[in-house]
Amino acid sequence: MTLGEKLKKARINKNFTQEYLAEVLNVSQKTYSNFENDKSKPDFHQVEDIAKVLEVSVLDFLTGDNITVNQNNNEVAIAQNYATINVSEKLIEQYEQRLKDKDEEIAYLKQLLDKKKS
Repeated sequence: MTLGEKLKKARINKNFTQEYLAEVLNVSQKTYSNFENDKSKPDFHQVEDIAKVLEVSVLDFLTGDNITVNQNNNEVAIAQNYATINVSEKLIEQYEQRLKDKDEEIAYLKQLLDKKKS
């Protein structure tokens, strides 16, 4: 199954329109339609955004039969349930910072809950 076919199937399962996903991604409906019809490929961050909105794992889109996704003008080949993604050090740092921020937020919210329980 191609990336476009997977995008379409996941969108339909959530009863979303192409227009809605295009709006979420801040692209035209035609651009999003081209993703689903495999006429163009979304950037990796767009795949992440689509996965979040459709409540599926990014890996669901990126694993399988020879799918290709654009990432900063470098194409990432993904073949038979194995994803090879060249991620820059900067991107890794950004994700690590996000995780740290989320951990701090969770700790803060736990403190608030503990105070409410007391």
